[in-house]
Amino acid sequence: MKKYEKVYHDIKEQIKNGTLKSGDFLKKEDDLAIDYNFSKLTVRKALSMLEREGLIQKVKGKKSIVLEKKNLENISITSIQTVQEISKLQNIHLETDLISLYIVQGVEKLMEEFQVSESADFYKVVRTNSLDGEILNYSTSFFDRRIVPFLNEEIAKRSIYKYLENELKLKIAYSRRNISFRKITPKEQKYLKLKDINMVVVIETHAYLSNGTLFQYETIIHHPEKFTFSAIAKR
Repeated sequence: MKKYEKVYHDIKEQIKNGTLKSGDFLKKEDDLAIDYNFSKLTVRKALSMLEREGLIQKVKGKKSIVLEKKNLENISITSIQTVQEISKLQNIHLETDLISLYIVQGVEKLMEEFQVSESADFYKVVRTNSLDGEILNYSTSFFDRRIVPFLNEEIAKRSIYKYLENELKLKIAYSRRNISFRKITPKEQKYLKLKDINMVVVIETHAYLSNGTLFQYETIIHHPEKFTFSAIAKR
């Protein structure tokens, strides 16, 4: 393990176990360098990693502050993260269950989103993610088969993005997301099992390759009591 990684993991563990709480300030870089017996540059690199993960915020002219990081209620929607990456980042175990995987064609909504003719076809992947046996969201993804020619149950149950990047060598660059609220459908209710709530949070995502090509359209239905939107703005 490199020196900056040791500092990164140590401070991250202090945040996770509550030694460092939301609103606490870290020591100055000079003082941290003395504590860890590493260079100031090493400490700065570790702090940059923590900042990129949304765990701390560097304040110009001041120390770094620990940000609020609730368990599953603060998932970033300003970066592309897979379920596996979120699980590892927040030290939790999210279960992904595959509901269905099949090919669809001639769907007007998809023809409009992907700007293709009715001859184009797509993989439709329906999955749920749960924590401790409780389903948190219900997702429906469509992948353009001209770009993603093959998917199977094994891939869909794990990380599709990992397969696309490692096996197909696709360069996933960015996504565009919209958040809305609507009434839950009977099919969604079957999985989310909401009691006195009939509204859900819907995140609609368009994911693009580095060349600007749309390869995935997805809607994720979130349990409204298990979802919080947060954003960190920098100047």
